Amino acid sequence: MTTDAPQQTAHRPSEHQPSAFVPGGPDGTTSGSGSPSASGSPSGKDAAPGGEGSSAYGESLADIYDSLYPATGPEVDSMIAFLQELRPAPASLLELGVGTGRLAIPLAEHGYRVHGVDASPAMLAKLHENDSTGGVTTSVGDFSELAVEERYDLVLTALNTFFMLPTQEQQINCLRGIHDALADDGVAVFETYNPQVYHRLTEATTRVGHLAPDALLLDTIQVNRSLQSVLVVHTIMGPRGLRKVPEVSRYAWPAEFDAMARLAGLRVTGRWSDWDRGPVTDQAEKHVYVVERQTV
Repeated sequence: MTTDAPQQTAHRPSEHQPSAFVPGGPDGTTSGSGSPSASGSPSGKDAAPGGEGSSAYGESLADIYDSLYPATGPEVDSMIAFLQELRPAPASLLELGVGTGRLAIPLAEHGYRVHGVDASPAMLAKLHENDSTGGVTTSVGDFSELAVEERYDLVLTALNTFFMLPTQEQQINCLRGIHDALADDGVAVFETYNPQVYHRLTEATTRVGHLAPDALLLDTIQVNRSLQSVLVVHTIMGPRGLRKVPEVSRYAWPAEFDAMARLAGLRVTGRWSDWDRGPVTDQAEKHVYVVERQTV
């Protein structure tokens, strides 16, 4: 089955028609807004990179990432307003899978003290190019085994990044790391695609998107419903020739997400279909979760 997808004009697709963009993000294990890999230590400097291949996704797409997911628009404005209602600036904020700074930079411009973790050195290099004021600190890091020195008022895992951890064990470990990274009254916010978007696909699907006047993106999607797994192969055709970038995501149903959060000492306190707090429905493109530490 083949369909045409519109040119992507905002951050990872949860707000768009379901496309191969929804699962991914920069990393060998793949991630949404950025990449999961190597341990992050928010010191204001980039730590040593993780293992070879852990940042493959980001290294492959860093040069076109900002074309896929521009850093301005109503989606970004709604996200900032959502976070301001939870914990206003100058709160401290940790973004996992920070990518090229699409969210981190405007958050810093709104007064948040932002640290970003990503697996891809190329993505972080692009972030620092984009961050003219130097408002965002970064480290190369693996948030499936998150270890940070500071505790944060907000931990943000946007654009399906959490689902890019390919096993349930890694997802639970990530939640445990977030638990430890949160201040006592801190909150974590997750943006994921609605599992229904992919679970209802019963055959391989191909979608075409326009990156630029001289570039196309061809995405091939395969879903293993029994494993809750989505494989997307991005084929980029442009002036630099043809390249293929695979990515895998593992989706968790809301009840499973709630259970994993409880195992990590967290509890879900809110779930919506968008940053404007719309109700969750089967037709929603994404879910936005708010999570806090459990109280004794």
